[in-house]
Amino acid sequence: MPGVPAHAIDPVSGVVTEKQWQQTVLDAAQLLGWWTYHTYDSRRSTPGFPDLVLIRPPRVLFLELKRETGRLTVAQREVLGLLDGCPGVETHVARPSDWPQVVEWLS
Repeated sequence: MPGVPAHAIDPVSGVVTEKQWQQTVLDAAQLLGWWTYHTYDSRRSTPGFPDLVLIRPPRVLFLELKRETGRLTVAQREVLGLLDGCPGVETHVARPSDWPQVVEWLS
């Protein structure tokens, strides 16, 4: 997949899993000075909360990460919509093909 770091691509399937994609984004965010949060076991959390919260004042980003073919749930759409209504908060849905855009958001 063009633009995606090679370590994010499964060598057997050639597909970027959501777990690999998430780790790639987390690594980049931390490298660029962002404080990062991810709920590691969301089974007891309210459905729809974004995968990552990234903070580097004055910015706060909420990222929902999806595989190329992944779809947002109704709950995810609702939560992202609520967050969009908050001044100063950025929300994004990012897929591996969005890697150049993700780098731009984090820079």
